[in-house]
Amino acid sequence: MTLLISCPACQHRISARAIACPSCGHPTGTASAADRQGLARIAGGVAVSYISTTTLAGLALGVVMFVCAAAVLITLILSQH
Repeated sequence: MTLLISCPACQHRISARAIACPSCGHPTGTASAADRQGLARIAGGVAVSYISTTTLAGLALGVVMFVCAAAVLITLILSQH
């Protein structure tokens, strides 16, 4: 059975073992030292702050859109010669 707690930032119900809130990305501070190791700790802690899942999704979408726009422009430039 998983204990649920309220996120201190957005009040959504989250697991007490969560490293950060999946809704807003706020770090919970309740995770054990073993849970905080690895990729989640690295991805979640940037410049002593946190990145929300919405911010990460927006960043990934922006990169994909930039690459697609660059590919279209390169194709147009090369097809004119």
